[in-house]
Amino acid sequence: MSEKTIFSERMATVPARKGFVKSLKKDLAGWGFIGPFMLIYLVFLVWPILQAIGLGFFKIDLLVIADRTFVGLDNYFRMFWGENMQWTVVNMWEWRLVGLLLLVPVYRAWRKKTLSNLEGGVYAALLVLVFAVLMGLAPGEGGRWNDSLFWLSFGNTVLFVVLSTPVIVGMGLLLAMALNRPGRWTGVLRTVFFAPYVLSVSVLTLIWAFLLNPQLGLIGSFLELIGLEPVSFLTSPTLAMPAIVVATLWWTVGFNVVLYLAGLQDIDKSLYEAAEIDGASYWQRFRDVTWPGLRRTTLLVMVLQIIASFQIFGQVFIMTRGGPNGATRVSIQHIYESAFRDFNLGYASAMSVFLFLVMIVFSVLQFRFSKDET
Repeated sequence: MSEKTIFSERMATVPARKGFVKSLKKDLAGWGFIGPFMLIYLVFLVWPILQAIGLGFFKIDLLVIADRTFVGLDNYFRMFWGENMQWTVVNMWEWRLVGLLLLVPVYRAWRKKTLSNLEGGVYAALLVLVFAVLMGLAPGEGGRWNDSLFWLSFGNTVLFVVLSTPVIVGMGLLLAMALNRPGRWTGVLRTVFFAPYVLSVSVLTLIWAFLLNPQLGLIGSFLELIGLEPVSFLTSPTLAMPAIVVATLWWTVGFNVVLYLAGLQDIDKSLYEAAEIDGASYWQRFRDVTWPGLRRTTLLVMVLQIIASFQIFGQVFIMTRGGPNGATRVSIQHIYESAFRDFNLGYASAMSVFLFLVMIVFSVLQFRFSKDET
């Protein structure tokens, strides 16, 4: 090979090396910007999650954390199993029927090619496994769950999610649409609706415990004024959970209002003008312009709301302590009491991991099934 050829090859590699160095410097600058956040994220979020997963395989006394015994899956067996278990068709048939109805959106997503054949088959198989098979298991005559409070708490948590999510999300959308207009009092009203969100949970519970008090509260006084008997909401097994939902609605709806207002203001106003020129009614403008423009915002609000609802604890613990008769006892309360009252840190960690996985599954499903709409 001649010297000229060698020199040409060396010169040809110079731009490539310069481009690589430039790209490396750019990457290092980017990592420098996100490095502090990633460090905090890993130390305060990822590492505690990994620790919780690991602790779930041990029996640990909170007072003697260093003294731990490896028990494998015993903590999970304690959660999910019991004595004299049997399968019946009628066990929790209402919940199982509702769960199996989720096969409908899975089928629709598969038909629209949002889900591949493999994904659709996996989701359908999981739904059938959980709702048709596993939820049919229950203790037989003389049997019992290893931890019946776990299922009571988790069932109440799911009930709260089902009751609160549509109400809080829907009310946030309605208020945002009402406040998305110019006016002298619009800014004031936006502040009024958002103000409760900045309050702590202890302040929230004090306000609503007073309002719901049958003897001293404003609601009880109003009922007496119109000739009705005051109702003890927080001591009624059927009304305690709806009362907590209402208190949570008053407390958190302002955040959803802000998100929806941002989404509404991002919609091109010319679309509304074109719809009005075409003679579209208010409902048609909402259906064909507003709702499609808010799909991404609604997805975000729904995911955040479901995650927040699964983590309910403060309102319940302060207002009702999980009563009456366990009607408002939720998963986080059971985890808290297992860890800090019963000092069973390993079992509490296992329950935390299960609740974390449930929230992850709900979030992934929402993002996956909304893919074709967003």
